[in-house]
Amino acid sequence: MATRRKPDDTTHQAPPRALPESATVVVAGGGPVGCACAALLARAGIDVAVLEASNSAGYDPRALAVAWSSRQTLADLGAWEGLPATPMHHVHVSEAGRPGSATLDASTAGLPALGYTVRYGDLAGALRAAVAASLYTGARVTGIDVPAAADAPAVVSVETADGPRRIEAQLLVVADGQGDWPGIRRHAREYPHQALLIDLRFEHATEGWAWERFTPEGPMAILPRLTPDGVSHTLVWSVPPQRAEALMALDDAALAGVIRAAVGPRLGRVLAIEARAVRRTTLAVARPRTGPRLAMIGNAAQTLHPIAGQGFNLGLRDAAALAARLADTPHGEIGSPAMLAAFERGRRSDQWGGVAYTDGLLRVASLGSGPVRLLRGLGLAALEVLPGARRALLARSVFGLHL
Repeated sequence: MATRRKPDDTTHQAPPRALPESATVVVAGGGPVGCACAALLARAGIDVAVLEASNSAGYDPRALAVAWSSRQTLADLGAWEGLPATPMHHVHVSEAGRPGSATLDASTAGLPALGYTVRYGDLAGALRAAVAASLYTGARVTGIDVPAAADAPAVVSVETADGPRRIEAQLLVVADGQGDWPGIRRHAREYPHQALLIDLRFEHATEGWAWERFTPEGPMAILPRLTPDGVSHTLVWSVPPQRAEALMALDDAALAGVIRAAVGPRLGRVLAIEARAVRRTTLAVARPRTGPRLAMIGNAAQTLHPIAGQGFNLGLRDAAALAARLADTPHGEIGSPAMLAAFERGRRSDQWGGVAYTDGLLRVASLGSGPVRLLRGLGLAALEVLPGARRALLARSVFGLHL
């Protein structure tokens, strides 16, 4: 079986620039969510600096499921045009070895697509380009000092290759990393399973289709990717750690056989395993998500299991909500306790909805007993004949495609 390996491709950034002495908002983390937040703030006329620890953006092949609403936000920022994106018009959900399945369609939602698959690295590059004037690389935020005077700015501590630096800011937005921040606790627990990430090509791949499959070993998501060679897929399979280790040890032919048995005949043979990786999975939530002159968004606010595709879309909504809040806040009130409390309240429902949906999906999908699997199959069959239930599921579908 032919196997293609990913190139050792690294996209280098411009040489690090001198950090400013002050900014209204400092964003810690130059990933997609941090850069999107900065781009939205800049559009609102707010002085912002994005600090990213790395000096270069290495090749990152992870696949992200981008919801239609997220696509609209990215398009407004000018980061969507030219981005290699694969549309998902249909999501097929099934239970392995049991009757019953359901199909979610973009037409039901009245949209051109339910969502899109994009490479993390492609999206990160597009958003970094959108904030190039405000992006400072080789700068790692290490802490924040809040003065006693309520109207005084905070001082953000930064590590650079030239030594420590300090930047005054009315607000520090943490979009990446796990660090310790004043007033904020990070509640985390590791899941008893790991995420197997596999790029592969199937014999009968059809454009526009994505798949969710409940298997006895754990749930899997199969995301389409358009490539010069046709339709490829990224498979995310949640399995126990011992099983993940055993699957990673298989050669390509053996791994392809296991995958075909789990997926079923619909997609045909696995023609090629292009890349594989395994990730530990954790649920972590920052509580509260704001502190003195401090706000958490994206993975800093909540780290979710990748199976449901909620993480990026939820993080982008964090960024959009914070930018909208700051745009409506008088300059002198940015970073104030009242402003941060309003942001906290506004994000509570969406954050806990995403956490509960992802965690609940994993709990239900990981139950492998025969009766539970039969009930899941019957539930999917009911979805297929109940349009109202299908539309409800579309509101936050199996890939986090929050419409």
